[in-house]
This record gives sequence, C-alpha cells and structure tokens, in this order.
Amino acid sequence: MYKYQQAPHQTNNISQKEDLPTHQASSSETYSSVDEYVGQKLRDFRERVGLTLMDCAEKVGVSHQQIHKYESGQTKIPTGMLYKFCKIFSVTPNSFFEGYDLNERNSSSLKPEEITAYPSLDKINVLLLEDNSEDQFLIRRALEEYELKINLYCIHDGEEFLDITKRRSNITKIPLPDIIIIDLNMPKINGVSILKSIKQNKDMKHIPVLVLTGSISIKDVMESYKNHASGYIRKSFEYETLKKHLHLAICYWTEVVVLPNHAWS
Repeated sequence: MYKYQQAPHQTNNISQKEDLPTHQASSSETYSSVDEYVGQKLRDFRERVGLTLMDCAEKVGVSHQQIHKYESGQTKIPTGMLYKFCKIFSVTPNSFFEGYDLNERNSSSLKPEEITAYPSLDKINVLLLEDNSEDQFLIRRALEEYELKINLYCIHDGEEFLDITKRRSNITKIPLPDIIIIDLNMPKINGVSILKSIKQNKDMKHIPVLVLTGSISIKDVMESYKNHASGYIRKSFEYETLKKHLHLAICYWTEVVVLPNHAWS
C-alpha cells in the first residue's frame, strides 16, 4: 500500500502555460475543510509522480482548471473522480484522508453531509429472508467463507419479518442490518411485497436490498428494480458459483461503495 508522506513542493513539474498559484502545506497547518485537506493530498500525489495539471486533467477527462479547483479545495472531489485518482496514483481512497485531524476547530466547520474518512469495516450485519433450509445453509456457508466477518440473521417467512419490523412480535430484536438479502418465493408474503414494505419503512428504506432467487422471469426482475432493489442475483445450483456471486456482491457494498449505516463513524 502506498504510504503517504509529505513531499517538498516541486514547482518544476508544472508547465509555465498553466500559470496557476501553488501552495506548500506545513505539517502544522490547519485546514478549514476536509476538501482543502483532500485537495492538498491530491496535489502531493500528483507532484510525487511528476504529473503536471494538464497531464492529470487529461488522464481523468476534465480541464486543468478543474484539477486546480480540486487541489485548492474550491470544489469537492466526487466519489467517482476520487477513484480515478486512486487508480492513477496506485493508492486507496483512505490515503486521501490519512492524517486529517478531527479536532474541535476542524469539526466545527464540517458540513453534516461530509464523509471525513473512508470507513474501514471489521464486520457487517446481514439479514437473510429465505424459507428453504438447504439454500439458507449454503448461503450461510458461503458468507462464512468471506474474508470480512458477517453476522447473519435469518428469517423464514415474510409475515415473521413484518412482525419484527412493526414491533408486534416477542422474537428477540435483531440489529439493524447493513444489507438485506431476500428470496422472492417466500411463504405467506412474497418477496416483492417484503421489498415494498422495506422501502416504505423510514428506518430501513436506506438499506441495500439484494434479491437472490432462482427465478429468471423478466417480470420478477423488473418488479424488483421498480421497487428499488439494489441488485438482482440469480441463484446457482453450483455452490462455488453461488459463493462467487455472493462474495462479489458483498465486496461491492463493503469495499467499493460506502454502506449507508457506515457513512459516518
């Protein structure tokens, strides 16, 4: 992993045609916002590999003026753009936030919607709605083999799930899940109805819901996405294929994007 260290300012890397102001950050400098801090990291990474503003802009498909705005903290770097920079500099997203001091002065200036550090997860809670005991066993086994610790909670029918969400049941409460996986062919209440109820629940509507089913019906696929499913995964009869698909889905929600429940820690 690339480990960030402050580097001396290299003015000879920047073309004279760009004629943009430069900035050297000291180790004791206080940044008024996380955008300024991330921007300075971007500048340090760029200069470390010897890219000019023009070179960097060409690689990510924006103007060099836009790169300057990112580096000066005038503009927030979108998540997609941040990942482009990570690819160019061979660093992780967390590298842009390493060393940022959330002291009282800095935190008071942060906007509520800002994510000040890319979350590092050690475990997640997954709720599985599956009535087939054999499928439930295979899914549990596959998730146990994932590198991240997954606390799996299983519910066997839709009515039981609604009882829990509406707090009408004596069943032990389960933690708020980070991800919900549901089978469409559930007894008593089908998967689409469960999906609708989740997305109408103010405490759960933000949670990603993955439909995992053997159905290949176009109608089922479209109904799932129309009701805001975050993904539609076909069950495989081959265990290794099922495991691969589940691991890819979990990897996306834990390593590629930020889970809603972990957006701020």
